[in-house]
Amino acid sequence: MRTVEEIKNEIEQNWVFQHFSLKQRDFFIDLLSKLKPSYCLETGFCTGSSSATILSTCHPTKLISVGLAYNNLEIAKNLEEQYSFKFIQGDSTQVLSPAFFESEYLQGIDFYYVDGGHEYAVALADLDNALPSMNEGSVIIVDDYHSQACPLPTVEQAVDEFVKSHNLNMEKIIIEDGKGMALIQL
Repeated sequence: MRTVEEIKNEIEQNWVFQHFSLKQRDFFIDLLSKLKPSYCLETGFCTGSSSATILSTCHPTKLISVGLAYNNLEIAKNLEEQYSFKFIQGDSTQVLSPAFFESEYLQGIDFYYVDGGHEYAVALADLDNALPSMNEGSVIIVDDYHSQACPLPTVEQAVDEFVKSHNLNMEKIIIEDGKGMALIQL
């Protein structure tokens, strides 16, 4: 079993600090080391630091990240060469279709990190579109939920509505640096 330091050193090879913080990285390492997900999905690639953290921590069978054109495409290329990773450039509300899930996630999804569009409709669509493909016992993390560092009421509204409409349990996570996340376990 690898140590946390070994995992952090592996992440460092593809780390570009921006929005995904070191405290979030540490939270993800702890969570993913326990969950050991095989099939992972992410919306919102940005610098690729969250993807690098997921890949380095649990070496999943598959991680697909959906992001826009202004994302760090050099890091995406590095991750595609090093891991079972695919970057799809596009609008998640268009990419995450039933056909996408049928072709990419026949085995379902074990871990889903939502950090794409921060508008209410985009965040809600990202959650609703993936829900039918989530495996029993899987985990969804939604970034920027009740964040003190980056408050986004539209994301909070989308998460609250999603949880209520599907009768799900959600835990609010606030880490030391003020970053907030919703943890939804199915």
